Amino acid sequence: MRIILVLIAAVLLSLNASADDNKEHKTTQKNTTEAAYSMQTVDVKGSIIDKNSHESLAGAAIFIDGTKYYSDLEGNFAISNLKPGKHTLRVELISYRPAEMEIFVKKGQKINISLVQE
Repeated sequence: MRIILVLIAAVLLSLNASADDNKEHKTTQKNTTEAAYSMQTVDVKGSIIDKNSHESLAGAAIFIDGTKYYSDLEGNFAISNLKPGKHTLRVELISYRPAEMEIFVKKGQKINISLVQE
């Protein structure tokens, strides 16, 4: 009788240990997948122009996620390492009305922003 109880206990312990190993493997796999997705980043390019004259606007300040970028001499800008998804973008330039918009960032996106002179 004692041997049977010991065998049953051993079988139950081994089944429990096997289930815990499987659960740990699934949790690790899920965390790895979530980490890989959160590490994906995209680059966004765009240009800033005058809405009426369609001229390029150099030196415009572009704010996204608390970081400031500037347009180059041709009005172009590039923002690297953004997480895909929704972001608020704000553009400011002296003598122009600020522009603010929500954008949905995805790979290979180009954003053209027109500013109106005050």
